Amino acid sequence: MNVNEPKQGNALLSETPLLQVDNLVKRFGKGCSYCQQIENLQGDEESDIESARPQNQCPVCGSVLGCAGISFELYPGEILGVVGESGSGKSTMVRSLYFDDEVTSGSMTLAGYRDGQVNLFEASSQQKRYIRNHLMGMVYQNPYLGLRMNFSSSGNIAEKLFAAGSFHVGSIRDRAKELLERVEIPLKRMDERPSNFSGGMQQRVQISKALANNPPLLLLDEVTTGLDLSVQAKVLDLIRSIQQELGVSMIVVSHDLGVIRMLSDRTMVLKQGRVVETGLTDQILEDPQHPYTQLLVHSLL
Repeated sequence: MNVNEPKQGNALLSETPLLQVDNLVKRFGKGCSYCQQIENLQGDEESDIESARPQNQCPVCGSVLGCAGISFELYPGEILGVVGESGSGKSTMVRSLYFDDEVTSGSMTLAGYRDGQVNLFEASSQQKRYIRNHLMGMVYQNPYLGLRMNFSSSGNIAEKLFAAGSFHVGSIRDRAKELLERVEIPLKRMDERPSNFSGGMQQRVQISKALANNPPLLLLDEVTTGLDLSVQAKVLDLIRSIQQELGVSMIVVSHDLGVIRMLSDRTMVLKQGRVVETGLTDQILEDPQHPYTQLLVHSLL
């Protein structure tokens, strides 16, 4: 079987990708001609990358490459795991996909937006707001980035619904109850501020907010980091049950290969902003081919 075939998972995956990302580059700094040469290095030139770009930093202008030519596809109903050590570009990638960071170059298309014919990185601010509010949901590692801590839990969900054009107070209230029940937040606490909640409860409120408008794509960035093991297990069970019930596609970023093994159908391994290996999760974890993936698997499992 071709390791790049999206055949694993709970649902029969469509042959048409939901999300297509091509040659995503995110550079921090002004850049120079030497940076561009480094960005174009691939494959057999990896040893040159290591010597020419230590720690992703250009020795000429000091710019840092967070993402250097990342390309991948995500299919409907699929969970793609993204793994790598700290500084590998995982969080930079998902923040770029959610338009938190403006990319240097590259293209991204969504099948549900204008038939997948528009490069969303070049869309207007108004178009990007529409995509964030209707077609994507984001769950950050730090709940303070995804929630307004001075709003109630139901108020956070209402904010997402307002942004998508829903203004009927009764309907918004009902939707907030439905979502908070799904993530096991007691309804008697729906009007409490997330700042009063534990870390695990804050993450569950984030998930409910991200799901408010039934987006086809959910981005999850290190959502279990810093949580107790028992709380991690509950959050992972919640994510898996949501995917099974709703069929939402997900990109799950984690440095924890246990999380990746539990959730993802396919896995993409990043090193210094580049994809070094991709394939079915079981195959990546049981028979890694790239030396860096082998190191990750042997050191973290």
